[in-house]
Amino acid sequence: MKIKSLFLKTNAKRDYYFGKYKLSLSKHHVLDKYMEKYPLYDRFLPLLCSGFKGLIVDIGANIGDTSIAIFAQNNDAFIAGVEPDKLFFNECIHNIKINGLSHRFLGINKFVTTQTGNFVVKKSKSLSTGSIEKAEDGAAINSLSFSELMDLIPTEKKQTFDILKIDTDGFDWDILKSFSEFAKDDANVPEFIFFEMQTFLNNREKDIDGRDEIINKYKDALHSISKLGYTNFALFDNFGTFLKKVTSVDEIHEFNQYIKRSQITNLHSTFYFLDVLAYKAPSDTYVDEVLNKMYTK
Repeated sequence: MKIKSLFLKTNAKRDYYFGKYKLSLSKHHVLDKYMEKYPLYDRFLPLLCSGFKGLIVDIGANIGDTSIAIFAQNNDAFIAGVEPDKLFFNECIHNIKINGLSHRFLGINKFVTTQTGNFVVKKSKSLSTGSIEKAEDGAAINSLSFSELMDLIPTEKKQTFDILKIDTDGFDWDILKSFSEFAKDDANVPEFIFFEMQTFLNNREKDIDGRDEIINKYKDALHSISKLGYTNFALFDNFGTFLKKVTSVDEIHEFNQYIKRSQITNLHSTFYFLDVLAYKAPSDTYVDEVLNKMYTK
């Protein structure tokens, strides 16, 4: 009886709190374990967004954890949360509703990509994340471009576009490409872009197949946003630790090559991928202020 009771407790849903807001976690989700193990995990972005009053676009919203963490430190911003997986999306909407935040959140259950078609999310081993995969031909289209995404957001909510956040487990380069196409013809672009630069898919960090292709796609995406004026980059490891600020796409590319050598040749990783904050030069002072706050709190 004792063993059965412990099993049920471990697999039950549990609440994790961001300030006054709570996040309902499924038995598979590992967010609370990551937050406990790595004190800086997912700390920088909510702090960066704490004073924003405009639009935040959260692509790869998962169960709403980033949005809830931002809301816990922000009383003014409006978030458009994009999550293509139906199960994650439903959990996200549930978490928004139980905190009374529906008036500040627009949920969109679509894939954002340069491609047109039907896609599914292939889940990771933990079942708490996933990446895009083409579905069977003939199924209904469930994708949209970044431009089409922006058309879904009410005009009054996007007068000031503060930040675009992307987390799609290996496909952020494709969304950056779609964003770049949108940004060429639209002046309403965000002050910041925060994205995950994972150069492998679904925990396959030791798989060489396709690795160089993904690395080069991220390099191309970085060049594309640089041409739009996002010439400054703050780099973090995937555990939330700040590494350095750079203005060189080639230097970021070298980090990705180092990570590949660590994982495939040396079979040991100090970290698995980079999180990148891209911004225009005038915002550099604000980024420094946020970094100082993160490390002095």
